[in-house]
Amino acid sequence: MNILGIGPLEIFFVLIIGILVLGPEGMIEAGRTLGKFLRSIIKSTWWQNVRKGVSEIQYLPQRLMREAELEELNELRDLAQRNFSSIGGSDLIDTSSWSGNISPAPAADRNTEHTPAGPSEVKDTSSQEG
Repeated sequence: MNILGIGPLEIFFVLIIGILVLGPEGMIEAGRTLGKFLRSIIKSTWWQNVRKGVSEIQYLPQRLMREAELEELNELRDLAQRNFSSIGGSDLIDTSSWSGNISPAPAADRNTEHTPAGPSEVKDTSSQEG
């Protein structure tokens, strides 16, 4: 396990040297001072702006891909509308379903002649022997 490129053995040696140089009470005071310094940095507006910038950079590729897909879909929709309107079939394209609004098919388009027979319409041939 490396923390900022420093291994556990190196961290142990730094702590031992710190205890030898500062002493146990000096290490406690140095740790407290370091903690206050880090807390002041993390709560500063500068650090918040850095984190916001890093977050925006991190999600930039996903945002660009979504925008590119939307542009491509809009271009395809415009192309389809131009092509169908040029052949006189503009009524064939129902763009309302592209925005998420799905309308049911008109009753005239539904084919009711070839529906399977219900249980009441099926002949019972088991009772007729023959």
